[in-house]
Order: sequence, then C-alpha cells, then structure tokens
Amino acid sequence: MNVYLVRHGESEGNKKQIHQGENIPLSEQGKKQAKLIAERLEETNIDIIYSSPYLRAKQTAEIIADRLDIPVEYWEELREKKNPSELEGLNYSDPRALEIKRVIKENELKPDWKFSDEESFNELLARAKDVERRLLKQHWAQNILCVSHVKIIFMIVLSMLFQERLTPGIFWQFYYHSRLMNTGITHLKFEEKLGWSLVTWNDVTHFAMAK
Repeated sequence: MNVYLVRHGESEGNKKQIHQGENIPLSEQGKKQAKLIAERLEETNIDIIYSSPYLRAKQTAEIIADRLDIPVEYWEELREKKNPSELEGLNYSDPRALEIKRVIKENELKPDWKFSDEESFNELLARAKDVERRLLKQHWAQNILCVSHVKIIFMIVLSMLFQERLTPGIFWQFYYHSRLMNTGITHLKFEEKLGWSLVTWNDVTHFAMAK
C-alpha cells in the first residue's frame, strides 16, 4: 500500500497569517499550487482520493480529482487539529495569540492537557490511529491520496512510524524542526514484513513545473 498525504494549497488564512477555522478558502496562489500538484499526480496511479471536509482542503482535492478523473470522498478524521476557539481569527503576531500559545507550549508534554476547547495530544493521536486502521482494513495494495492539514499529517506519519512508542515529546520535537509546505507530498509505504516506511517528506518538486 502507498499512502500520499498532501497538505492543502495556500489558503487566505495562510496568506494573511491568521489562525483559521474550517471555512477559509484557497488563495489564488493556492489554486495554482493545487493545479501543479494535480498535474504531478498524473504520474501516480491513484486509486482513491480522501479529503478533509475543511474548505481549503476540499478545494485542493477537487482540483486534483478533476484532473485525475477520480471522485473525492470527504473524511472527517482528516480535518486539522482543533485549536482553542480563542485563537481563531487572530493574527499569528497578535499579543493575545502569542500568550495563548505560550501557555500551550508550557503544557505540551501533558498528553491530555487542554487550554480550553481544543483537541489534546491523545485525542489527535486517536484520530490518527483511526486513519491508519481504516487504510489497512479497506485499501490493502492500493495507492491512496489524502488531502489534509499540517498537524494531523504530522500525527498520522509519526503514529505510523513510532506506533506505541510515540510521545508528545517526540511529536513536538519533530514538529518544531520539520517543515510541511502547501501541497507538499509525504509518501508512506506499507509492506507486510516491514510495516510502514517513510519514502518522501514534503516533496514539492512539482513547483519547478511552474518555471
């Protein structure tokens, strides 16, 4: 089985550097990125496309699906990690946002801790495990494309690779020292004898197609 995890194209929220909710659309640049990755993915024999139901992911997936002539299935488990409601709409540099994130960072190693109504580490991990179970149960020997978001992609990948050894410390260390660009492709392969292997991380070579 091959699983291709793709971050959505640039959204208006990314462009404006605000903490976004679920109904933020792609920017014009994001639409161009989605068209580039759609062209790139023609080289891959994708069997099924799953997408987060959030608008920016849906729009990305629909552009890809139109090019590949494959329908999209919307999968709630692929939505982004929920942030505290107090963050939504705030600029990254807003003092209120910076203070909330400071408190969150101080408590990030506590797997069940929450600032308010966001998802905890353990809740996000459980969702990533649900994704893995469904893929293994329903899509053996297929090529699956999942259009999603940064933190849930990180969690899916690390949960697959580390299994029960994944801790908040490992997750956040990787998160702070890695990058996942808009429409970056992360490719994982599952083999019965070896389990999951990370083939590529944040592959954006399709950007060169625009030059």
